[in-house]
Amino acid sequence: MPTISTGIKTLDVLMMNNSEEIIGIINDVIKKNPEVGFFDASPVKKNEYNTLFIDQYPKVGFRDPGEFAKHEVARLGNRTVKCAHLDASWTMDKALATQSDWGKDKALAIQTMTHLESALFTLSQQIWYGVRNETNGFKGLHDLFGQANKDLLMDAGGTGSNLTSVYAVSTGVDAIQLVWGNDGELTEGDVVEQWITNPTDPKNSGAWHYAQDISGWAGLQVTSAHAFGRIKNISDEKSLNDDMLYDFLAQFPAGRKPQAFFLTRKAMNQLRKSRTAVNATGAPAPYPTEVGGVPLIETDAIMDNEETLAE
Repeated sequence: MPTISTGIKTLDVLMMNNSEEIIGIINDVIKKNPEVGFFDASPVKKNEYNTLFIDQYPKVGFRDPGEFAKHEVARLGNRTVKCAHLDASWTMDKALATQSDWGKDKALAIQTMTHLESALFTLSQQIWYGVRNETNGFKGLHDLFGQANKDLLMDAGGTGSNLTSVYAVSTGVDAIQLVWGNDGELTEGDVVEQWITNPTDPKNSGAWHYAQDISGWAGLQVTSAHAFGRIKNISDEKSLNDDMLYDFLAQFPAGRKPQAFFLTRKAMNQLRKSRTAVNATGAPAPYPTEVGGVPLIETDAIMDNEETLAE
Protein backbone atom coordinates (compact mmCIF):
# COMPACT_ATOMS: atom_id res chain seq x y z
CA MET A 1 0.00 0.00 0.00
CA PRO A 2 1.27 3.51 -0.73
CA THR A 3 2.54 5.70 2.06
CA ILE A 4 0.26 8.20 3.76
CA SER A 5 1.56 11.73 3.27
CA THR A 6 0.93 14.43 5.85
CA GLY A 7 1.36 17.14 3.22
CA ILE A 8 3.30 19.13 5.83
CA LYS A 9 6.99 19.97 5.46
CA THR A 10 9.60 21.44 7.78
CA LEU A 11 8.93 25.01 6.64
CA ASP A 12 5.21 24.58 7.42
CA VAL A 13 6.02 23.30 10.92
CA LEU A 14 8.47 26.06 11.73
CA MET A 15 6.13 28.77 10.40
CA MET A 16 3.68 27.98 13.19
CA ASN A 17 5.79 29.30 16.06
CA ASN A 18 8.70 31.33 14.70
CA SER A 19 9.35 34.82 13.37
CA GLU A 20 8.91 35.82 9.73
CA GLU A 21 12.54 36.89 9.62
CA ILE A 22 14.01 33.52 10.54
CA ILE A 23 11.43 31.66 8.41
CA GLY A 24 12.48 33.75 5.41
CA ILE A 25 16.11 32.74 5.92
CA ILE A 26 15.20 29.06 6.43
CA ASN A 27 13.12 29.14 3.24
CA ASP A 28 16.22 30.24 1.32
CA VAL A 29 18.65 27.72 2.82
CA ILE A 30 16.25 24.75 2.51
CA LYS A 31 16.80 24.96 -1.25
CA LYS A 32 20.43 23.92 -0.66
CA ASN A 33 19.38 20.97 1.50
CA PRO A 34 16.90 18.89 -0.52
CA GLU A 35 16.33 16.35 2.27
CA VAL A 36 14.75 19.00 4.47
CA GLY A 37 12.35 19.96 1.70
CA PHE A 38 11.54 16.39 0.68
CA PHE A 39 10.61 14.67 3.94
CA ASP A 40 7.25 15.26 5.59
CA ALA A 41 7.52 16.88 9.01
CA SER A 42 5.49 17.05 12.21
CA PRO A 43 5.68 19.10 15.38
CA VAL A 44 5.87 16.97 18.55
CA LYS A 45 5.31 18.07 22.13
CA LYS A 46 7.86 15.73 23.70
CA ASN A 47 11.47 15.43 22.64
CA GLU A 48 11.36 11.69 23.28
CA TYR A 49 8.41 9.38 22.58
CA ASN A 50 7.52 5.87 21.39
CA THR A 51 5.95 4.97 18.07
CA LEU A 52 4.94 1.72 16.40
CA PHE A 53 7.26 0.26 13.80
CA ILE A 54 5.99 -2.11 11.06
CA ASP A 55 8.54 -4.89 10.68
CA GLN A 56 6.36 -7.20 8.60
CA TYR A 57 2.97 -6.67 7.00
CA PRO A 58 0.20 -9.23 7.70
CA LYS A 59 -0.78 -12.04 5.36
CA VAL A 60 -4.49 -12.76 5.08
CA GLY A 61 -6.60 -14.91 2.77
CA PHE A 62 -9.93 -16.45 1.97
CA ARG A 63 -11.46 -19.38 3.87
CA ASP A 64 -14.48 -21.65 3.47
CA PRO A 65 -17.22 -21.38 6.11
CA GLY A 66 -16.49 -23.67 9.02
CA GLU A 67 -12.77 -23.81 8.28
CA PHE A 68 -9.87 -21.81 9.64
CA ALA A 69 -8.12 -19.09 7.70
CA LYS A 70 -4.39 -19.29 7.15
CA HIS A 71 -2.80 -15.99 7.93
CA GLU A 72 0.13 -14.29 9.62
CA VAL A 73 -0.41 -11.32 11.86
CA ALA A 74 1.56 -8.14 11.32
CA ARG A 75 4.85 -8.00 13.16
CA LEU A 76 4.93 -4.71 15.03
CA GLY A 77 7.32 -3.25 17.53
CA ASN A 78 7.94 -0.10 19.50
CA ARG A 79 10.61 2.35 18.48
CA THR A 80 11.80 5.24 20.60
CA VAL A 81 12.20 8.50 18.72
CA LYS A 82 14.62 10.91 20.36
CA CYS A 83 14.99 14.48 19.18
CA ALA A 84 18.45 16.02 19.51
CA HIS A 85 19.36 19.62 20.21
CA LEU A 86 20.39 21.39 17.00
CA ASP A 87 22.36 24.53 17.89
CA ALA A 88 22.92 27.24 15.27
CA SER A 89 23.93 29.96 17.74
CA TRP A 90 26.64 32.40 16.69
CA THR A 91 28.99 35.17 17.78
CA MET A 92 30.66 37.87 15.66
CA ASP A 93 33.36 40.38 16.52
CA LYS A 94 31.79 43.85 16.77
CA ALA A 95 34.72 45.39 14.97
CA LEU A 96 34.29 42.96 12.06
CA ALA A 97 30.53 43.50 11.90
CA THR A 98 30.90 47.28 11.59
CA GLN A 99 33.90 47.29 9.27
CA SER A 100 32.08 46.34 6.06
CA ASP A 101 30.54 49.04 3.90
CA TRP A 102 27.46 46.82 3.79
CA GLY A 103 26.71 47.84 7.36
CA LYS A 104 26.23 46.04 10.64
CA ASP A 105 22.70 44.74 9.95
CA LYS A 106 23.78 43.07 6.71
CA ALA A 107 26.79 41.49 8.41
CA LEU A 108 24.64 40.04 11.20
CA ALA A 109 22.07 38.78 8.70
CA ILE A 110 24.80 36.96 6.76
CA GLN A 111 26.08 35.40 9.99
CA THR A 112 22.58 34.16 10.84
CA MET A 113 22.08 32.76 7.34
CA THR A 114 25.38 30.87 7.27
CA HIS A 115 24.74 29.27 10.65
CA LEU A 116 21.21 28.18 9.72
CA GLU A 117 22.48 26.81 6.40
CA SER A 118 25.15 24.82 8.23
CA ALA A 119 22.57 23.58 10.76
CA LEU A 120 20.26 22.24 8.04
CA PHE A 121 23.21 20.62 6.25
CA THR A 122 24.20 18.89 9.50
CA LEU A 123 20.55 17.84 9.91
CA SER A 124 20.60 16.37 6.38
CA GLN A 125 23.78 14.39 7.08
CA GLN A 126 22.26 13.13 10.32
CA ILE A 127 19.29 11.71 8.39
CA TRP A 128 21.61 9.43 6.42
CA TYR A 129 24.43 8.69 8.85
CA GLY A 130 22.97 9.21 12.31
CA VAL A 131 25.42 8.86 15.18
CA ARG A 132 28.25 8.20 12.72
CA ASN A 133 27.79 11.82 11.64
CA GLU A 134 27.46 13.34 15.13
CA THR A 135 27.25 11.19 18.23
CA ASN A 136 25.14 13.79 20.03
CA GLY A 137 22.57 13.81 17.23
CA PHE A 138 19.55 11.59 16.58
CA LYS A 139 19.71 8.10 15.03
CA GLY A 140 19.63 8.11 11.24
CA LEU A 141 18.95 5.56 8.52
CA HIS A 142 22.51 4.23 8.61
CA ASP A 143 21.90 3.16 12.22
CA LEU A 144 18.79 1.15 11.28
CA PHE A 145 20.09 -1.00 8.42
CA GLY A 146 20.61 -4.66 9.09
CA GLN A 147 17.80 -4.85 11.64
CA ALA A 148 14.50 -5.38 9.86
CA ASN A 149 15.14 -4.57 6.21
CA LYS A 150 18.14 -6.74 5.36
CA ASP A 151 16.81 -7.32 1.84
CA LEU A 152 16.89 -3.59 1.15
CA LEU A 153 20.62 -3.24 1.77
CA MET A 154 22.35 -3.99 -1.54
CA ASP A 155 26.13 -4.18 -1.96
CA ALA A 156 27.52 -2.87 -5.26
CA GLY A 157 30.78 -4.63 -4.49
CA GLY A 158 33.15 -1.69 -4.66
CA THR A 159 36.24 -1.62 -2.46
CA GLY A 160 39.01 0.76 -1.55
CA SER A 161 38.52 4.51 -1.32
CA ASN A 162 35.89 6.92 -2.63
CA LEU A 163 32.90 4.72 -1.80
CA THR A 164 29.40 6.14 -1.83
CA SER A 165 25.77 5.03 -1.55
CA VAL A 166 22.37 5.60 -3.10
CA TYR A 167 19.48 5.81 -0.65
CA ALA A 168 15.90 4.97 -1.63
CA VAL A 169 13.31 6.55 0.65
CA SER A 170 9.61 7.21 1.13
CA THR A 171 8.03 9.81 3.35
CA GLY A 172 4.75 9.82 5.25
CA VAL A 173 3.06 8.81 8.47
CA ASP A 174 3.82 5.14 7.80
CA ALA A 175 7.31 5.75 6.41
CA ILE A 176 9.82 8.50 7.33
CA GLN A 177 9.22 11.92 8.80
CA LEU A 178 11.30 14.69 10.29
CA VAL A 179 9.98 15.69 13.70
CA TRP A 180 10.52 19.00 15.45
CA GLY A 181 10.36 19.02 19.24
CA ASN A 182 8.81 21.69 21.45
CA ASP A 183 5.95 21.92 18.92
CA GLY A 184 8.38 23.16 16.29
CA GLU A 185 9.38 26.26 18.22
CA LEU A 186 12.96 27.39 17.78
CA THR A 187 14.82 29.35 20.42
CA GLU A 188 15.45 32.67 18.71
CA GLY A 189 17.21 35.01 21.10
CA ASP A 190 17.83 38.72 20.66
CA VAL A 191 21.12 39.87 19.20
CA VAL A 192 23.11 40.97 22.26
CA GLU A 193 26.57 42.32 22.99
CA GLN A 194 28.77 39.85 24.82
CA TRP A 195 32.32 40.00 26.13
CA ILE A 196 34.30 37.02 24.81
CA THR A 197 37.47 36.21 26.71
CA ASN A 198 40.63 35.08 24.96
CA PRO A 199 40.94 31.36 25.83
CA THR A 200 44.74 31.60 25.87
CA ASP A 201 44.75 34.64 28.20
CA PRO A 202 41.28 34.89 29.80
CA LYS A 203 42.32 37.28 32.60
CA ASN A 204 43.84 39.98 30.44
CA SER A 205 42.48 39.63 26.93
CA GLY A 206 39.13 39.56 25.16
CA ALA A 207 36.81 41.39 22.77
CA TRP A 208 33.20 42.50 22.47
CA HIS A 209 31.07 40.38 20.13
CA TYR A 210 27.51 40.34 18.92
CA ALA A 211 25.80 37.04 19.78
CA GLN A 212 22.50 35.27 19.17
CA ASP A 213 21.01 32.00 20.43
CA ILE A 214 19.31 30.02 17.63
CA SER A 215 18.49 26.40 18.41
CA GLY A 216 15.78 23.74 18.32
CA TRP A 217 15.04 20.05 18.71
CA ALA A 218 14.91 17.75 15.68
CA GLY A 219 14.61 14.01 15.13
CA LEU A 220 13.78 11.30 12.59
CA GLN A 221 10.66 9.14 12.86
CA VAL A 222 10.82 5.84 10.94
CA THR A 223 7.74 3.61 11.18
CA SER A 224 8.28 0.98 8.49
CA ALA A 225 11.08 -1.38 7.52
CA HIS A 226 10.16 -0.82 3.86
CA ALA A 227 10.47 2.97 4.03
CA PHE A 228 14.14 3.02 3.07
CA GLY A 229 16.87 1.07 1.30
CA ARG A 230 20.49 1.58 0.35
CA ILE A 231 22.97 0.53 -2.33
CA LYS A 232 26.36 0.72 -0.65
CA ASN A 233 29.96 0.43 -1.83
CA ILE A 234 29.51 2.19 -5.16
CA SER A 235 33.01 2.95 -6.47
CA ASP A 236 34.80 4.04 -9.62
CA GLU A 237 35.11 0.39 -10.68
CA LYS A 238 31.63 -0.67 -9.50
CA SER A 239 29.89 2.45 -10.72
CA LEU A 240 26.19 3.22 -10.68
CA ASN A 241 24.08 2.18 -13.68
CA ASP A 242 20.45 1.55 -14.58
CA ASP A 243 20.67 -2.23 -14.13
CA MET A 244 21.88 -1.76 -10.57
CA LEU A 245 19.00 0.59 -9.74
CA TYR A 246 16.36 -1.63 -11.36
CA ASP A 247 17.69 -4.68 -9.50
CA PHE A 248 17.45 -2.63 -6.34
CA LEU A 249 13.86 -1.57 -7.05
CA ALA A 250 12.94 -5.23 -7.52
CA GLN A 251 13.77 -5.86 -3.85
CA PHE A 252 10.96 -3.60 -2.63
CA PRO A 253 7.52 -5.15 -1.98
CA ALA A 254 4.79 -4.40 -4.49
CA GLY A 255 3.07 -1.16 -3.61
CA ARG A 256 6.03 0.05 -1.52
CA LYS A 257 8.22 1.42 -4.29
CA PRO A 258 10.35 4.28 -2.94
CA GLN A 259 9.39 7.85 -3.70
CA ALA A 260 12.92 9.11 -4.39
CA PHE A 261 16.55 8.14 -4.82
CA PHE A 262 19.08 10.39 -3.08
CA LEU A 263 22.65 10.30 -4.37
CA THR A 264 25.79 12.38 -4.85
CA ARG A 265 26.68 14.35 -7.96
CA LYS A 266 29.51 11.87 -8.60
CA ALA A 267 27.10 8.91 -8.56
CA MET A 268 24.69 10.82 -10.80
CA ASN A 269 27.47 11.40 -13.30
CA GLN A 270 28.35 7.69 -13.20
CA LEU A 271 24.75 6.91 -14.11
CA ARG A 272 24.81 9.44 -16.95
CA LYS A 273 28.04 7.99 -18.34
CA SER A 274 26.58 4.47 -18.24
CA ARG A 275 23.74 5.69 -20.44
CA THR A 276 26.15 7.41 -22.82
CA ALA A 277 27.97 4.12 -23.32
CA VAL A 278 24.85 2.50 -24.77
CA ASN A 279 23.71 5.53 -26.75
CA ALA A 280 23.54 4.56 -30.44
CA THR A 281 24.67 8.03 -31.55
CA GLY A 282 27.57 8.18 -29.11
CA ALA A 283 26.37 11.58 -27.93
CA PRO A 284 26.46 12.27 -24.17
CA ALA A 285 23.25 11.17 -22.51
CA PRO A 286 21.12 13.91 -20.91
CA TYR A 287 21.35 14.41 -17.19
CA PRO A 288 19.34 11.65 -15.47
CA THR A 289 16.14 12.64 -13.68
CA GLU A 290 14.49 9.31 -12.80
CA VAL A 291 14.73 5.53 -12.90
CA GLY A 292 11.61 3.39 -13.10
CA GLY A 293 9.47 6.44 -12.38
CA VAL A 294 11.39 7.22 -9.17
CA PRO A 295 12.95 10.71 -9.12
CA LEU A 296 16.70 11.12 -8.65
CA ILE A 297 17.69 13.85 -6.18
CA GLU A 298 21.25 15.09 -5.81
CA THR A 299 22.58 15.98 -2.39
CA ASP A 300 25.89 17.04 -0.88
CA ALA A 301 24.93 15.45 2.44
CA ILE A 302 25.74 11.92 1.22
CA MET A 303 29.48 11.28 1.29
CA ASP A 304 31.81 10.23 -1.52
CA ASN A 305 34.20 8.69 1.02
CA GLU A 306 31.94 6.47 3.13
CA GLU A 307 34.84 4.11 3.77
CA THR A 308 35.79 6.54 6.55
CA LEU A 309 32.63 5.54 8.46
CA ALA A 310 32.82 2.72 10.97
CA GLU A 311 30.38 0.18 9.53
